[in-house]
Amino acid sequence: MKENQTDLYSNMEEDSIDIIPLLKTVWTDRKLVLKVVCISFVIGCIVALTSPVVYESQTTFVPQTSEQNSTNYKNLGSIASLAGINLDTEASSLDSYISPLLYSKIAESEEFSINLMKEELISLNGDRFSIKDYMLAADQKSFNIIGFIKKYTIGLFTFSKTKEAVNSQLLEGYNFISEEDYGLVKGFKGKFSIEINKKEAYIQVIANDKDAFISTQLVKLVTKNLQSRIISLRTNKIKEQLVYSKEQYKQKQDEFEILQNNVAAFKDSNKNISTAVFLSELEKLEAEYELQQNILMALASEYNSNKIKLNKDTPIFSVLDEVSVPNQRSKPKRKQIVLIYMFIGVIISIGYIFVKDPFKEIIQKIKEN
Repeated sequence: MKENQTDLYSNMEEDSIDIIPLLKTVWTDRKLVLKVVCISFVIGCIVALTSPVVYESQTTFVPQTSEQNSTNYKNLGSIASLAGINLDTEASSLDSYISPLLYSKIAESEEFSINLMKEELISLNGDRFSIKDYMLAADQKSFNIIGFIKKYTIGLFTFSKTKEAVNSQLLEGYNFISEEDYGLVKGFKGKFSIEINKKEAYIQVIANDKDAFISTQLVKLVTKNLQSRIISLRTNKIKEQLVYSKEQYKQKQDEFEILQNNVAAFKDSNKNISTAVFLSELEKLEAEYELQQNILMALASEYNSNKIKLNKDTPIFSVLDEVSVPNQRSKPKRKQIVLIYMFIGVIISIGYIFVKDPFKEIIQKIKEN
């Protein structure tokens, strides 16, 4: 038994790494480690101080879906049924419901960003400009070396004017995005994001910019356009039904008024006549009158039902956290940057200490061979 334990301890000692020689090796070259760490500290300070300042604004809201209000509208439907209005709340809910998980997909589309860049911003000085103009001005101030090289090398051999010569009629019906707009959209998408909390069922809109006031405006504009887009998608079908039912109701109402006047005129012109022909014609007119009246009431019921459905299916957004102008920057985190660079310096210096001797031996063997 003792022999087995002794063998086990000996095997563990052979497999274990002796840390003390490694620490001695590092301690011997401690000056190199200090030099590399100091250089990394200087580089980290430079990066931290030269990194652009970014302010972050955010807001949080909760969309109230059709399912959340189904109980209230079922009660409303029972009341409306007394007036001859049939409200199919379940069908309306299924037709118009859009999962909140898809809201971020709406914001990721190029069309959403292009429409959003037409919105107006205002500076603290009172100057007004579009988001697109703001992005263009920012691009002109920042020098992109990769874009510069591409423009004056590959760009010299590309025929950019061919796109301008394309007939504009051919582009109708297509979401054609120019290279300039595509670059702006790509950069603009990095300025905002939409985060969805599945557990607590809330949506957070976040925007960042070098100007704190601009970042706040971006949050408001993104939120407004996102909510408008959601409302449009959810109510598009019922709006079409409402317009159609309104047209049918107006048309049938005009026809019913004409028929009503015809019945009244027929009775007035035949007051003292009671022949069988007269009674037969009167019965026909009254039967048609009753039929048209029932149709008109059905169309009025459908029209009122669609109006109530439109109000029901229009989502309501409850704001939990109002956006405010940030007082402190979110980036750069200068202390964190410096610490990361110092840590990298320690890793590089220690790695070099352990690698340099084996590397020299390999080079020596190569030279001898």
